[in-house]
Amino acid sequence: MAVSKERRLWAAATAGNLGDGVYRVAIVLLAARLTSDPVAFSALTALGFVPWLVLGLPAGALVDRYDRRRLALLVGAVRTGVLAALLVAVATGTVSLWLLYGVVLVLGAGETVYDTAVISMVPAVVADRERLETVNGRFQGADILAQNFVGPPLASAVFAVAAGGVFGINVACYAIAALLMLALPGTYRAAGTEHTAPIGRAIGEAVRFVRGHRVHRAMLSVVIVLGFANAMATALVALWARETLDVPEAAFGVFLLAAAVGGLLGSQTAARLAAWTGRGRAMALAAIVTGLGLLLASATDSVYLAAAAWALTGWAILVWNVVYGSLRQRLTPDALLGRTIGIYRVVAWGVMPLGAIAGGVLAEAGDLRTPILVAGLLTLAAGGFAVFRLTNARVDAAIAAADEAAGPGGDPVPA
Repeated sequence: MAVSKERRLWAAATAGNLGDGVYRVAIVLLAARLTSDPVAFSALTALGFVPWLVLGLPAGALVDRYDRRRLALLVGAVRTGVLAALLVAVATGTVSLWLLYGVVLVLGAGETVYDTAVISMVPAVVADRERLETVNGRFQGADILAQNFVGPPLASAVFAVAAGGVFGINVACYAIAALLMLALPGTYRAAGTEHTAPIGRAIGEAVRFVRGHRVHRAMLSVVIVLGFANAMATALVALWARETLDVPEAAFGVFLLAAAVGGLLGSQTAARLAAWTGRGRAMALAAIVTGLGLLLASATDSVYLAAAAWALTGWAILVWNVVYGSLRQRLTPDALLGRTIGIYRVVAWGVMPLGAIAGGVLAEAGDLRTPILVAGLLTLAAGGFAVFRLTNARVDAAIAAADEAAGPGGDPVPA
């Protein structure tokens, strides 16, 4: 039954990810038909950050308070309805930029709950917690395939023929995801949440847990640097590829696929690497390789070498994501998991706009290579920090302590 639940949750998540991949391209293409104003257009992207910054922590509290499957179902119904309304607006010619802004905000708000709920459900469907890296690798591999390889080209091709058709595909993906989630048996409410504190107090409880747990504290420190540096390196990637590497516009999408290919490989090799080197060394190695890949990209004029460097960083980033994400699930009590995920997401998304702005400032002060170079150096520093703070011995001790102190149902308690 555990394997069946795992596969059903994977299928629901994959259908939703395909819907996300289609939606993110379709909404941008539709906006480009409605306006050529750079400020109005960029506002659409900026609004995508707002829900995570504002609702990331409250969403985590809701996920820890209510049945996670039911929350995912509720969000699935809402986003299916919202996209159906947008489909009608496109078909009838009544769509507007303000409507798109509203859609982005509503779907973004739903995403804060849906993604946190699905990630929090993963440990509940995995019988052996030692398999978390393998299972999370499969989930993230499917995410990359759906959102990078299948969704965008599908959305572009269908949109060119019929704009409404692409949103019809979107509605179908979200509806299928909801139906698959509906078919998932069992309840997924965190243990020990029958008597709930006010949301503000509940969030404070999770903040104190993360702050008092040295492995969580170290991982979050690395996440801050990686998020900031990655945004710095990628904010001007289109200009860097065009003006420094002479990548034609028609080939830019292919160039970006190098990172997606590397990420797909990373998602599928992370579990083996962690088993071979240990989780702590795997995380440190991932951060270091990410930094080296960025430094290589900043130093070359060859589009092929730059694509290889981009693929290397994609591989390393996904190794980090799989290993640290699995460890976060392993060390966190089920009753705190949603809020803990929310803390990580808010911090990571919070520093990304700052990193993007810093990248622009550095490029203006130097050239388009400078942000990538500085990002590489920062990431290498984070890797060095991880070498000393996320050692195998420290990580294994934290896992052993969490497992030994596990409460009813095998859920870890604060270390």
